[in-house]
Amino acid sequence: MKRNNIGSQTTTGDKHPLRGIRRVLAEPRKYVRAWYFATLLLGVVTLGITPVLLPVLVNQQSHSLSLVAYVMGVYNVGLLTSPFWGMWAEKSKQYRNIFVSGFLLVVVSVAVFPILHTHIGWLLAAFVMGAGSSASTSLSSLLIVDFEKSDEWEPRLGMLQSFTGAGQVVGLLLAGFFTGKSSWEGLWAAAAILLPALFFAHIGLPKASFSSSNSYKSLFAHLRLDLKELAAFPRTNFLSDVSFHFHRINLNGLKNLSSISGTLFGRFLLSWFLMLLGVAGFFTYFPLMLSKSFGLTTQYSSVIYAIMASIGIVLFILASKWSVRFGAGKVYRIALFVRLGGFVLLLLPFLMQGLDRLYTGTIGFSVIVLAWPVLSVTGTNLAARLAPFSEGEAIGLFNAANASATVLGAFASGPLISRFGYSSIAIFALVCIALSILIGWGLKTQHLPSAKT
Repeated sequence: MKRNNIGSQTTTGDKHPLRGIRRVLAEPRKYVRAWYFATLLLGVVTLGITPVLLPVLVNQQSHSLSLVAYVMGVYNVGLLTSPFWGMWAEKSKQYRNIFVSGFLLVVVSVAVFPILHTHIGWLLAAFVMGAGSSASTSLSSLLIVDFEKSDEWEPRLGMLQSFTGAGQVVGLLLAGFFTGKSSWEGLWAAAAILLPALFFAHIGLPKASFSSSNSYKSLFAHLRLDLKELAAFPRTNFLSDVSFHFHRINLNGLKNLSSISGTLFGRFLLSWFLMLLGVAGFFTYFPLMLSKSFGLTTQYSSVIYAIMASIGIVLFILASKWSVRFGAGKVYRIALFVRLGGFVLLLLPFLMQGLDRLYTGTIGFSVIVLAWPVLSVTGTNLAARLAPFSEGEAIGLFNAANASATVLGAFASGPLISRFGYSSIAIFALVCIALSILIGWGLKTQHLPSAKT
């Protein structure tokens, strides 16, 4: 297969859709750097421990469900600083300093969060935490696309994402352990866990000096990455399922926003936005909702989440195969129905007395989490294949939809719960996912040409 982009060419005779994973499994040491362990520890803290403990601590201290939504929403806003870090690094050439500084910001914000007792303090710490995580995550991808060979980008980014995904699983298990104690002890332990990342972040960084050709190359990374290959790897998904697929949010696609009206890509993008909008509130409140309404202690829900995330690593690979065999549009639609079924199970105990809430809550939550790897792989595939313009601009709009839906959904969930209770989160999710299914019905990619670059 040949890909000609931005004046270069990558040739490979292996057309298997999972060739990136096969390359990594054949030579795993070739695609691993010591600093990947720093991103693993970051995943432990920001993807496993803090999503569980922050809502619990804020609710315990403030007794305000609305404030939980605002704190987690501001954290998500901090994640949106990704373009700033990417542009600053490429302009200043301070890759190492920005990369390490991101870890330091997370360590400090997590450590001071328990001793802050004001709303402004929590909001500020949450923003710094999100911004620091965004800085390290953005720079970790830049360290690959700016300094490594272009034909090694996909397996290297895939390995990096898998390290972070493994960190999430470990972090969720630790969150279950720490919730048996006090939330503030858990957050201090999280800060201590992340301290070694400051050491690993200095080891094995690329030694090649930055050049203008690398700068030109990285600016068009979206156009050169094989999205369908990269989609098979477990990747970083932050709170509310938001996932940043590459080193920063590409905003170039916004100029083509008006041109997608009435296209298959436009339908998919709206479908994807509605799905994420619907689930954002649930993933903001899930530790509290499952505990208060279903009797699933935070320890229990964290362990369930970890187990399902582990199974999800396999589903990433299977979803890629299913997309090739049955079509990404069909598999995407089935995954939406699966997630819809999970929220039906969460809503039923609010409507029918006598149901075993622990049982329905456990199954419903598990199904909702398990649907994500399939949605993530098929969503990436559809975004790349349905776009009427370049893959880079398509993924820019895709990431913009992720970010806006997550932030809006997180902020809106607080007033909803305060006014109508936890059942409103399940109802809102059901309505949004049902609309997502209707709008995304019939999406097909089998006979569509690849996006032009």
